Amino acid sequence: LALSACRIECFGGGATDARCGTLAVPENPAEPAGKRIELSVAVIPAISRKAKSDPLFLIAGGPGQGTQEGFVPLLGALSGIRRERDLVLLDQRGTGKSNRMGCKLDPEDLSQPDPDPSYYRDLAADCLKTLPGRPEFYPTSVAVRDLDAVRAALGYERINLYGVSYGTR
Repeated sequence: LALSACRIECFGGGATDARCGTLAVPENPAEPAGKRIELSVAVIPAISRKAKSDPLFLIAGGPGQGTQEGFVPLLGALSGIRRERDLVLLDQRGTGKSNRMGCKLDPEDLSQPDPDPSYYRDLAADCLKTLPGRPEFYPTSVAVRDLDAVRAALGYERINLYGVSYGTR
């Protein structure tokens, strides 16, 4: 996994320097030669020259929120850990910059007074048509495989894991 200098920003303001890259993985793990998606990874290197070999992987992702945008505001709280460990921010498949599976809905679409249930079924059906991937290939079990692929691609034998929101599943 080739990394290059980058700057990651959060949606509410704030940014930090990192090393970023992408790892291509099969969208459908049962078809390794089929469609591939890119997983977005950012590594914030440890400050110590003698960093420990087990980084802290951070994951969020629920629903749609990428780890990189979600954790930038919290990096100050992780400064003690960063002294000795790399911080790895992985946008899980379907979130953030990793083939985000999100629909663009007008807030008014969701605030209809007493709509018929078919109204929401139609909204969901329209949304599904716009997604960049097939939802059946975005469950937790596949996200865990992705996490291990990123770990291996970065050359880490063991990791520490901290998840919030969907990232705790």
